Amino acid sequence: MSSRIEPSKVEPSESLATRHTSDPAMVRIAGTLLATGATAWGVGTVIVGDKVYEGIQTLDTITGMLFIVGLFAFVWTVLSTGGTGDGWTRIIPAGLLVLLPGAFVLNALSFGYATHDDFPLPLMILDACWPLSQLGMLVLGIVIAIKGRYQGALRWLPMLAGLWFPVTMAAQIFAGSVISTYVSAAWLLGMHAHLGVRIAVRPVRVRVQRRCH
Repeated sequence: MSSRIEPSKVEPSESLATRHTSDPAMVRIAGTLLATGATAWGVGTVIVGDKVYEGIQTLDTITGMLFIVGLFAFVWTVLSTGGTGDGWTRIIPAGLLVLLPGAFVLNALSFGYATHDDFPLPLMILDACWPLSQLGMLVLGIVIAIKGRYQGALRWLPMLAGLWFPVTMAAQIFAGSVISTYVSAAWLLGMHAHLGVRIAVRPVRVRVQRRCH
């Protein structure tokens, strides 16, 4: 007799905590952190406005760090629940768990510098963690959508949230810095914060079924 593990379809009415996750409450905490961080940075982005393009702004930096904490919690949950599958695709959330702390440390160490151009070489290298992590979030969202471990909005929202970086960059190029600031804030609230609220309020469980032959 042999056993084989197969993921079943995700049922929206259940909890996102899988049998890989020991405490379902941790999943809800992750959703809360994502919603809180995205909301904080979205509001901070509107308050700071296009001044962010003039140099490093304290409010933007602090709220940006909160956003990264929320993303880290979400990615950890995806890895724990097998949202990207059980094969080599698990390397995607694992890699993000390395890049996101790098982006957090960059923000923490940026205090005292007027602009990013003033960074010493080590910080310039660390600065790459920010765009790489955001592109990684897009890849993560695409894989989640393809794998289909989550259903309903939770299957597609991670991919839409991952589009934040290219959408914001496109808005800056074609509409200017002022408009791109509002586009960024709207995307953070409509996608990331929305995703976090859904996870915190109504999580979804990824079941693991065993079959014997």
